[in-house]
Amino acid sequence: MEKRPVIQLPRTKTETALDAICLLVIISMIAYAAYEWQGLPERIPMHFDAKGNIDGWGNKWSLIPIPVIGIIIYVGLSLLGKVPHVFNYPSQITEANAPGQYQNARLFINCLKTVIVVLFGFIEWSILHSAKEGTLDLNLWVLGLLVVVMLGTIVFFIVRSFKLR
Repeated sequence: MEKRPVIQLPRTKTETALDAICLLVIISMIAYAAYEWQGLPERIPMHFDAKGNIDGWGNKWSLIPIPVIGIIIYVGLSLLGKVPHVFNYPSQITEANAPGQYQNARLFINCLKTVIVVLFGFIEWSILHSAKEGTLDLNLWVLGLLVVVMLGTIVFFIVRSFKLR
């Protein structure tokens, strides 16, 4: 196994902004669910099929894991971002390219974390909206856009890593 340099890089403004977005989405998820809690029916939609139609139901307590999983992902990826020297890279890490590669990897983790947390926020909002309004579908355009953004983020940062060799 190659010996990689362990260096401390300062957080960028972009990373700070992405963390703020994540925290805002997580707080909003919890606050919105708490606000709507009393008005929710006991049976709410919890799963949607590939066409966006409801195909699974649960009680309103089934909402609790959604922000909890979002928090776990946020904390886990935040901790992972602190050790970029242990990541897998498409090229060898040297003293010369380590700062750029590590910064790129950290930004990738932060972008991915933000997209995932926003995705969880959208899913919770969709469930609450469906339960409250009585609609029986999921907006597949927004969901599709979030998935495309997630995949695009992955491709963008992999390509960028190759360029930083």
